Order: sequence, then structure tokens, then C-alpha cells
Amino acid sequence: MFARSSRLALADWLSWLAAVLAAFASAAGLFVPGLYRDAPYWVEQARGTDLATLLGAVPLLVVGLWSARRGSAVGRLAIIGGLLYLVYNYAIFSFSVALNPLAVVYIALLGLSVWSLGLSLPVLDAQTDAAPALERLPRRVVAGVLIAVAILFGLLWLSQVASAAITGVVPADMERAGLVTNPVYALDLGLFLPLCIVAAVGLLRRSPGAALFALPMLLWLGLTSAGIVGGFWYTASAGTAVPLPLFVLVGGIGILTIGLAALMLRRRG
Repeated sequence: MFARSSRLALADWLSWLAAVLAAFASAAGLFVPGLYRDAPYWVEQARGTDLATLLGAVPLLVVGLWSARRGSAVGRLAIIGGLLYLVYNYAIFSFSVALNPLAVVYIALLGLSVWSLGLSLPVLDAQTDAAPALERLPRRVVAGVLIAVAILFGLLWLSQVASAAITGVVPADMERAGLVTNPVYALDLGLFLPLCIVAAVGLLRRSPGAALFALPMLLWLGLTSAGIVGGFWYTASAGTAVPLPLFVLVGGIGILTIGLAALMLRRRG
């Protein structure tokens, strides 16, 4: 078995590789014409994600890895947030983006991110790696935000799934994207929204281990919101109307969650 330091070193090496590949893949998605072979709406959403990845997730990972190497506990949590974002989005790219020259890169990014998380999470010490961040966290506010977002989108996705199951008519966004199934439903309902609830409940119970996911989930929500807003921007640029209330809601969630994460990141743990 690897010692704690050896496992974290290997996890960090995989994270560095993931950061490099994510920068390459997202830059290619933004600047290589004709790379995506999907319906226009789905291409716009993919490019919005690429924008958030290149300008948000990759710098977060790089700064987190650099800080963690210098002993920062908060940097270690930032790495987890960046990796969760990569797992989420490259699962979508691997399963629901039409095969293109970067398909193997998307799969590699998914694998690298999952393996890095799998190596690092079991050896993190909540008291050592999370407590410094937890001390400067507005617990009730963060817990309330995480629970509210989980309930809001959980009910939204469940209503869409139920409607499609009963009527046989897929939601409008899926039809525009040319999808027969939506990976967001599975990822959100099965993994990421429950993880928001777990982090929130742990915060309310003052569990140090909750901070292992509280900051990462705030970062995941902020980056994911940025990607959705970016997709809206590309859609609007293509001349298609974007629902203003949804734009404001998602943008507001992004600003709020990134702002709360900044409270934890402003000092190094």
C-alpha cells in the first residue's frame, strides 16, 4: 500500500496531467473550427463549458496544486473542486458529445480526474486538511445555499424526467441538442446534488469532514454556472433567444457560490 505522501504525490501528478489536457481540449473547442459535430445548440453549450474550463477550472487546479505543494490545506480542497468539475463535464463530453478527434482526450480526462480523486480522498485528514477552511466559513449561509440549489434543480430535473416518461416528449433543450437522454439528470440527481446535501448537513452538524466537500461543491457550482452562462452567451450570439429568468438565476448562483468560496480561499490554510 502507498503511504499518504506517495498517494497524494501520484494524485497530484495525475491532476497536473489533467490540467494540461483540459487546457488543450478546451482551447481546441474554442478555437478550432468544426471540431464539434453536434447540433448547433449542443455545440454552443460545449463551448460555454470550454470557456469556463480554460478560464476557471484550469487556473483553479494549477493554483491549488501549487499551493498544496507548499502545504496549503485550502489548496488541497481547491484541487478537489477542480477535479469534481472535470469529472462532471468530461463525463458529459465522453458520453454525449459526438465522436470527434478529441474523443480519447475527453475519456482520458474523465479517467485521470476520477483516479486522482480516488487516490487523494481516502488519505485526507479532515482535521488537518479541512479545519482551517471550515473556521472561516459562514456555515449556515453555505449550507442554506447548497440545500436550496440541490432542492431547486432536483425538483426541476425530476419534473422533466417525469414529464418525458409520461408523455414520451423529450424536454425542449434535449430536442434542440439532439439528445435522446440527458447525462445531466444522472450526474446531478445521482451524485452531485446529493453531495451538496451531504456537505450542507455536515456543516450544520459542525463536522470537520464536511469542509472536504463544502468548498469543492461551492467551486463546482460556481464553475458549472459559469459554463452554463457561457453557453447562453454563445446561443445569444448565434441569434437565438435565451430565457432571461434562467440566465439571471444561473448567473446569480454562480456569483454567490464563487463569492462564498472566496471567503475560504482568501487566506491559505
